[in-house]
Formats: sequence, structure tokens, C-alpha cells
Amino acid sequence: EIAIAPRRMPPLQDSELKRRSGRGPASQKQAWTLELDEHGEPLHCTNEGDFSAIGEALRLLFGTTILVLFGWYVAIQIACCTLWEWVDKRTINLIGFSTKFADFVSPFTNLFVKSDKDGFMVLMLILQAVLLPAWFFYELHHAYTYGVKYERIFVYNLARIGPMYMNFMYCYTLCHKEAHNFGTLFKKPWNYVLKWVFNHWVGTFHGVLPGVFTISHVFNHHRYDNGDLDVICTIYRPRDKFSSLVKFLPSFFAYASNISTVEALWAEGKKSYAMMAAAGTLYWLAFVGVCASIQPEFTLLTLVYAFVEGNILLAVVQIGWHAFVEEDDPTNDYINSTTIVDGLNFTLSEEYHVVHHQYAGAHWAKYVSLYDKHTDGYQECVASAFYGKNLFELYGMIAANDWDGLAEIYHAPLNPGLSKEELILVLKKRLRSSGRSLAKRVGRTQKAKGSDAQYQ
Repeated sequence: EIAIAPRRMPPLQDSELKRRSGRGPASQKQAWTLELDEHGEPLHCTNEGDFSAIGEALRLLFGTTILVLFGWYVAIQIACCTLWEWVDKRTINLIGFSTKFADFVSPFTNLFVKSDKDGFMVLMLILQAVLLPAWFFYELHHAYTYGVKYERIFVYNLARIGPMYMNFMYCYTLCHKEAHNFGTLFKKPWNYVLKWVFNHWVGTFHGVLPGVFTISHVFNHHRYDNGDLDVICTIYRPRDKFSSLVKFLPSFFAYASNISTVEALWAEGKKSYAMMAAAGTLYWLAFVGVCASIQPEFTLLTLVYAFVEGNILLAVVQIGWHAFVEEDDPTNDYINSTTIVDGLNFTLSEEYHVVHHQYAGAHWAKYVSLYDKHTDGYQECVASAFYGKNLFELYGMIAANDWDGLAEIYHAPLNPGLSKEELILVLKKRLRSSGRSLAKRVGRTQKAKGSDAQYQ
């Protein structure tokens, strides 16, 4: 039984919870304990005094404004694309047919890609780089000629997202993979033309600005691993409060528009990277400006809306991936990033986020084996590992403080012997630990990670 006291708990059951730091050797093995307050809640570091009341109020105002103006419509879109998948599975099964068709034509499509696992990218390229833009320009012409028809915009946006946000997910995932692989997804000579096709063309219609993945994500987020110098650090506020997400939105939108990264890279002396990121933002603004000059309302409700929609969702994703931190072991890869074994609605093994931060450039087909390779590291620290959910469900449970639910979906093989009550206390502490002083100790440093190439 857990002792309620402003004193330390005895070691958790019989097991010692060893701590491991990053990819290096395990640190000295020692038992660690939780300290409880008089209410039986875990004590933890806080962000008290880190931010001015005015600054927090402005962040809350910005985030609330975004959600009031757009959040309700994003929720409707997600509900409709979820319903679309539910109906499809019970009727024509277009999703299943698409998968079988991709497998059937893979001997041909594999001729264009570097890995024989990636033939589907050719079909996705046709869909998202040719068909979707053609539809967009047709609708732009229609709106210019006949006026804006809201029902047509609704259908376009729904198709752009796809059943269970599948098209949206593939767009962002392939932009992500393309960035970490230096734009080398396709074989030569195709790669001379298609080198950055997802980041510089496909993403434009989904709200991905050129430079966000290729510069901001790679050379800031992966350099600092959610630490204080990461412009989308999640550690400043407790992640088990919805208000923290609302206050996080300004930071994420500054990242998604390359603004905060340009500032950070310029301050670091990486002026060439900063200028490339700035050029990406100018490119996107120019494209939006040209479309707006033709039909401004249509452009607002498609291109600009896609930017807002995508980054509301990705702000949730960012907090979900980096919700937990152990203040006594703040550089631990297995705690700082979330793993969801057999996760739902993921693509290309993105649910193994620890593996992604350890081996960012590894091919997605190797992620499971790389996860298995480090099983000991996961087991030694009560890793942030869950089972059978998608990331939005996980965040919903965190924000709703569904502690029983979180404990139930914890990946049991990685539990070193904690009872349900003990596991809940560990999760609470790691979700609530916050503050700038903690953020300064989170993540691996540039010295530890080495050259820029390793961030890829």
C-alpha cells in the first residue's frame, strides 16, 4: 500500500527502477521513489513564476481565439472523416481496395522509389501532387466564375483530409520522412524532379510551409529534443490540463510558420538555415497571395484554413508525443517520447516515437526491430509506452485526467511490477512536472548528438 505522507514512499514493490540516459550505457542502478503530499498526490516541479501573468493571458487569448474561430469546424471535419471510414469499412471498402491495389502494382511502382517498401508513395504522389491540386484549381476557377459555394468547399476539404484523416496523415508523414532523408525518397533520375515534392508542393495544399520539416523540425526540434531551446518545447506547462494546450498554440503556430525557428537559427549563427526557412514562408505566402487575388474567400476557406486546421491537430500531436518527463532523469529517451504499440490510425510506424528520435533517418520498416533492440531500455524506467490507441485518444485521456484509463492502456510487458495505483502516481508526476528550469535539463545536447547530419 502506498504511504500517504509528505515523506518518501518505500521503493515501489520489489523492483528497482533503473534509469537510462539517451542511447548511452545505463546510469548507475538505483531505486527511486515518489514523494507524496498530504493528499497523496505526487510532488513535482512546477512552472510557478516562469511566465508573467500578462504573457500567459495573451497566450490563452490567442489560443482561445483560434479554437473559437476554427476549432468547431475542425471538430466537424474530423467527425465526418471518422464517419466516412466507418461507412467505408461496412460498404465498398475503398480503403481496403486501395491497399490491395497498391500491393498489386508494387512491382511497377517500386521502380521509382529507393526502397521496395515504398512503392505506395508513387500512388500517393499521383493523388496528392496531381489530382488534389487539379481539383483545387478547378474549384478556384469555379468560385471565381460562379461565386463561392460553401457545400463545394466542404466536400473539397473533407476529401483533402480523407477517411479517418488518411490523406492529411500521409501528407504530413511523407513530408516528415522526406525531410529526414534529405529528399531522397525516389530513385534517380526521378529524384532530380521529385526531390522535395512533398514539402514544396503537396504540403502547400495541407498547410505545410516549406522549411517547417526540412529546416525547423530537423535542425531545431531534433537538435534539442523538447528541451528549452526547442521552439515547440512542451515542458513549460503541465500536460494534463487542456489550458496548457491552448497556451501552447501560439508557440506551435510560430513554429509552423517558421517565425520562431528563423529567430532561433539566426541567433545561433545558422543564418543560411534561417534564410532558407524564411524563403519557405515567403514562397507559401506568395502562393496564397496569388490565389487570393483570384478569389480571396475561397483561398481563406481552403489554403489558409488547411494551415490552421493542420496545426491545431499537430499541436495536439506534439504534446502527445512529448507529454511525459521524469524530473529525476530528464534526458531519458524512453520517457521523454511516447510509444504506442499496435497503435490505431498511424502510418509508416510513426507510433514508435522513441525510435524516431534515436534513429531519425532510419527507414520506417526498421522501426519495430529497432524498438525490439532496445527493450531493456524501455523496461528499466517505466517507459511512456501504451497499447492499441491512436494519439488523439491518448491526449484526450491525458487532458480528461482519465488516470484509470491511462493505466489500463499502459503496455503491460514494459511494466516492471508496479501496481495500478503506483503506475498512476508515476504518470501523474511525469505529466505535471513542468517549468523552464526542468526544460533546460530535458533532451540531449548538440555535443551529445554530434554533427548536423545526425539530426536527420
